[in-house]
Amino acid sequence: MAGDKSQIEPKAMADAWITYWQADKNSPERDANDWANQLLFDWAGTDYKPDLVWQFILEAYLRDLSDKLISLLAAGPLEDLLARFGSDYIDRVETLARKDPKFNHLLGGVWKNAMLDNIWNRLQAARKEVW
Repeated sequence: MAGDKSQIEPKAMADAWITYWQADKNSPERDANDWANQLLFDWAGTDYKPDLVWQFILEAYLRDLSDKLISLLAAGPLEDLLARFGSDYIDRVETLARKDPKFNHLLGGVWKNAMLDNIWNRLQAARKEVW
């Protein structure tokens, strides 16, 4: 994928990421969408583009995701975002968790990872259900 990857629409990113994880390993479909998985990893871990990760999460969680994809989204991008940038995003997470049961459900798949204790405690308090 060429060009400025920070200009990718969250919908296109979510479509490609979901396709990547649904495709069979070593399939052409998976290979063709590997860019989305790698780019998301870069944004969350090395290039530090947390707003783009958040936009992706907001687009992806609304989809009709399998349990596997919910787990991957929760224990991947959302967990990484909160582990690295929790103080910048926990208010948004709490607000959305109160308003949207589907997002609240997603929180059940987030692990503490490297989250600060106060962020983890707030996340736990925001959850209304346990997986």
